[in-house]
Amino acid sequence: MDTVTHPKGKNIVGSKWVFHIKRKANGSIDKYKARLVAHSFTQIFGVDYYNTFSPIAKLASFCSILALAVQFDWDIKSFDFNSAYLNGELDEDKEIYMQALPGYEGQGEHSVKRLKKSLYELKQARQKRYDALSRALVDLGFCTSQADPGVFYMRYREHILILIVHVDDCIFTGSSPELLEQFKVQFHACYALTDLGPVNWLLGIKITWDCSTHSISLSQSNYIDNILA
Repeated sequence: MDTVTHPKGKNIVGSKWVFHIKRKANGSIDKYKARLVAHSFTQIFGVDYYNTFSPIAKLASFCSILALAVQFDWDIKSFDFNSAYLNGELDEDKEIYMQALPGYEGQGEHSVKRLKKSLYELKQARQKRYDALSRALVDLGFCTSQADPGVFYMRYREHILILIVHVDDCIFTGSSPELLEQFKVQFHACYALTDLGPVNWLLGIKITWDCSTHSISLSQSNYIDNILA
């Protein structure tokens, strides 16, 4: 983002800091997170945003691919794209201005920020993130599933790789462990990611799988406990 003088006649989007505690599958604290988010309710349709639709993988797709991977004894990896929404580039001809960052002094009484990349909670942030990610995956040789645009796949010789994306949560599986590791490195070269190892927690669901018996189970016991509490 660039600091500019308050432009006349332009809508100025509000912002705030949001703090969140991310927890592990067992409920213990994983990390403390802080995000600068935009006040999307201050945006005006046709002025600083247009299209907002962004596809995400369906829960049925996750369940189907997990069952397929366990059936064929494939490795199932999980990872997060770091700061996923910040990867989307805003259109140069669409000027979006945001108020000065809360808590920072010396920014100038009449100065605002012109955004170059999408920010959390911007109306178009999800769409820009998906557009950027899908382009990067296509460049790596992946295809988008016609049944679910949140599912990407690649056929490499006799092998197949499948990537399922839900915002920044991903699972990656396929018939070749070597190719999984190879393409995970390529993903990281495009966008920074956090490797979470074998999948055991996704979208608030605890995943337990046993390759020896080709079985998998999904549990939302923590969610149920939170609702009861």
